[in-house]
Amino acid sequence: MTKKSKDTWLGQPLTDRKIHILYAAQNLFAASSFRNTEVADIANAAGVSKATIYKLFTNKNELLLKVVELNFNYVRDIVILRLLTGSEPPLERLKAAALDVAKHFEENRSFVHVLICEAGECMAEIQKIHHSILHSNTTIAEGLFSNLSKDGDIPEIPAPDLLKIVSDICIGATYSWVLSDNGSLVDSVEFYFKFIFQDIRTRYSKHQEP
Repeated sequence: MTKKSKDTWLGQPLTDRKIHILYAAQNLFAASSFRNTEVADIANAAGVSKATIYKLFTNKNELLLKVVELNFNYVRDIVILRLLTGSEPPLERLKAAALDVAKHFEENRSFVHVLICEAGECMAEIQKIHHSILHSNTTIAEGLFSNLSKDGDIPEIPAPDLLKIVSDICIGATYSWVLSDNGSLVDSVEFYFKFIFQDIRTRYSKHQEP
């Protein structure tokens, strides 16, 4: 079950009826699978009628997409908070942000499994949400990556490309983690992060040699 803090979930107030319904939906998707969850089940868990749900959401697919959007926005906020307020050097801050994301996914493993293994017909829309969030945060990434380049931690690569690399590390490690059904996602992300960034530095230093 997704963890909540007091009266909030993913930073949103559970007193909001729509948020409460989405919270119930995520927990049911994780516990019973997306395919086996009916709108009536979500209504019952949220303590509302089916009619109320259909006033707020078109269908079960829209419920899933809204849950995904909330999770992605929460992950974005985790990353931004770490990057802007962390006391570590820039590269360590970037790694810490990636590990924070991995921890969130570990805490919600069953739901992540739903996204990877069951959300096929919604995947195009999920990708749009993901790409939109990445694009909207390019400016923040540019500032951090500029500092990393000045410090010599990474070569001068366009911020969108580096942002994609970090995103791909997290996504690739998450896919492998879910499908293998064992191990620690945090450990995997830490390993891939170290390996890939060392490789990037090595490749670019060789490229720049006379």
